[in-house]
Amino acid sequence: MNAFGLGLKYFFIDLVGGIVRWPVWWYTKGLFLTFQWATSAIQSYAKMIGLVVWMKNIFVPMYGTRDWQSRIISFFVRVFQIIARSIILIVWSLIMLLFVVAYVSLPVLSLFGALFHMSAFVI
Repeated sequence: MNAFGLGLKYFFIDLVGGIVRWPVWWYTKGLFLTFQWATSAIQSYAKMIGLVVWMKNIFVPMYGTRDWQSRIISFFVRVFQIIARSIILIVWSLIMLLFVVAYVSLPVLSLFGALFHMSAFVI
């Protein structure tokens, strides 16, 4: 086979093979990588806001003061911080979940939009 024939063969194998393999990759390995990314983003954000540290130190008085008034104030400040930071982490987790849902639905919506707009040319 000549170079032109080989070029056409490899072009169409790559083109058709890429078009056929792309959805399989998108919904298998690509989806797995997206889940890994979202999970890592949530874990790193939880580490950044220090939620576990606040929970571990809930009964430790702030600023080293040991009287009962300081212990009560420290406890309620930490409870408030834990609640506020948990809400922030839940909101961040929902944002990451929206990214994953967008990743899953984007190809389907794009195909639907393309077919919808191509049908206007047919009519």
